[in-house]
Amino acid sequence: MKITYSGNTDIGRVRKANEDYFANEKLSDKEYLFVVADGMGGHQAGDVASKLGTLTFISVYKSLRSKGKSIAESMQQSINEANATILTKASSDLSKKGMGTTFSALVISDMKAHIIHVGDSRIYLIRENEIKKITTDHTFVEKMMEEGRLSEEEARNHPQKNILYMSLGARESFAPIAINDLEVKNGDLFVMCSDGLNNMVSDDKIKDYSVSHGSPRELVDELIKLANDRGGTDNITIQAVRVGKNQNFRKTEPINMVKKKGVIIALSLIGILVIFLILFLVFK
Repeated sequence: MKITYSGNTDIGRVRKANEDYFANEKLSDKEYLFVVADGMGGHQAGDVASKLGTLTFISVYKSLRSKGKSIAESMQQSINEANATILTKASSDLSKKGMGTTFSALVISDMKAHIIHVGDSRIYLIRENEIKKITTDHTFVEKMMEEGRLSEEEARNHPQKNILYMSLGARESFAPIAINDLEVKNGDLFVMCSDGLNNMVSDDKIKDYSVSHGSPRELVDELIKLANDRGGTDNITIQAVRVGKNQNFRKTEPINMVKKKGVIIALSLIGILVIFLILFLVFK
């Protein structure tokens, strides 16, 4: 199983601080872990929540896996512990009261994907020139769209589209989305992002860039640039994870100038010979 990946975060063009956090780690030759978190809670609180939640999740997950726990069970217990840790920190420090974070984790192991998610960061799957949003945004606007009360276009432009009804650190009990044993195919590309990307860039444009850019690093850099070019109103964090090779990307082959020069000379000589032959026949 060949996995190539890249991640990066950018403050954007409006915010004064970056409250996003991401992590990626190769746990073994058969298991990879990726996280994107988007913190909230004001000055020095959102960045604490996103980082604390991520590091707690990873630490607990690795410990549980070393003890033989399944991926699904380990992810569920780890996100619960991450939530509890954020709540404890917020209750013990008044300056951190009310802090929270979105949280999206992806594990790829033995050609299976496992996801646990809360909030409105996103995980997309790009496969065979099609894009699918695997996660659901835990926003009131998304819920209204699911109920048919808003169209997709209305939801995209709604002034309250980023108001969450579920996040880490909000309350003790919560119900994260869990997806397990999702079949992964060679050529699949997962794009994980905070809403600083998808608020600026449409899903179709994310797909187009994913298909046309061969390496995860190049894709991440170009999508961040695009989000900033379109306003960069929020922090932008992206991870791109490719399984196997990109079946859709076709790299342009370099032109062999030596060979090309030889062909041009040969054609020129043939052209000259043809002209002499025509003149010979005309004036014979």
